[in-house]
Amino acid sequence: MKIRTALMIALVLAPCVVQALTLAPMSLEQMTAASEIVVRGRCLDRTPTRTEGGAIESVVRFEVVEAAKGEPAAIVEVRQLGGEVDGTAMVVPGAPLSEAGDEALLFLERTPGGDLRVVGMALGYLPVVATSPGPSRVRVAPYLGEGFEGGGLRPVSEVLHRVRGLAERPR
Repeated sequence: MKIRTALMIALVLAPCVVQALTLAPMSLEQMTAASEIVVRGRCLDRTPTRTEGGAIESVVRFEVVEAAKGEPAAIVEVRQLGGEVDGTAMVVPGAPLSEAGDEALLFLERTPGGDLRVVGMALGYLPVVATSPGPSRVRVAPYLGEGFEGGGLRPVSEVLHRVRGLAERPR
């Protein structure tokens, strides 16, 4: 019986196509250059929906706490891969999926259809961590470049200050 079940599973899975996605790390300079808007945002809500192609994505509304690049509205809508619709869940490894109350630094680019999405899936989504005592901090990765070699937690104000400086550089 176990062999028959294993064989059935193998036959069902055999025609499946397996795909993978590998993202190259991006420096803070590259993420800033790729972004139309960079903000510190607080997630207000998330509404899962289906795309025309049938994939599940979520429209996430963020209150802009502070802007570092661009001129965003007070509330920005960001499309994120994944969510749950009609009992069907879709999880995309490497893609952020915000919940109400989450706070993050968001590096946002515009899609050809005009929607905003996070640059490089989760690369452009830096969660803000409340620390006590002291200022809120953001987790940074060593690949962000000069000054971030050790990774770890950095004050949000420090990262936003660096983004502003990068955004003001002539291209």
